[in-house]
Amino acid sequence: MIQPNDASMPAPAGIEPAPEPQAVVAAFIRDVRSGRHPELASRYMAPRVTAHQLCAEDRQTVERTPEEYAVHVREFLDLFGEFSLEIEEMISQDDRVFVRWRQDGRHVGSQDGEAPTGAPLTELTSVVYRVEQGRIVEYWLQFDRKGMEMQLESLAAAH
Repeated sequence: MIQPNDASMPAPAGIEPAPEPQAVVAAFIRDVRSGRHPELASRYMAPRVTAHQLCAEDRQTVERTPEEYAVHVREFLDLFGEFSLEIEEMISQDDRVFVRWRQDGRHVGSQDGEAPTGAPLTELTSVVYRVEQGRIVEYWLQFDRKGMEMQLESLAAAH
């Protein structure tokens, strides 16, 4: 018996099935989060996305539009310059996709009032994205805040 969401059931003529969540997230990271094309955020994100920023000292949940997310990515470009972003792990199950990446850039902008040094900076991040109908609708993000703090302290001490 074919179930309504059975992947083996062909889509009706003229209707494209929604892309798999892992494909949506991989393209989003490649095109948008990488800093290459932040303006394409609306291609991959729902009109309002719930973002859970998980920090032990201060958990926050915010809503972002694709336009606000594009501004957020441009802020990374201001801090890191043109950076590389390498996906180290990607696992998907149902509507959720876990991604861990490494972002390497240079300290070209101030994060907490410190003077930019131009030195290399690395940020490690893990995110779980939830995808509905081919769009990211929610995500849970953790990044190595302490590691970034230690890098910035080390740079300040060296300069």
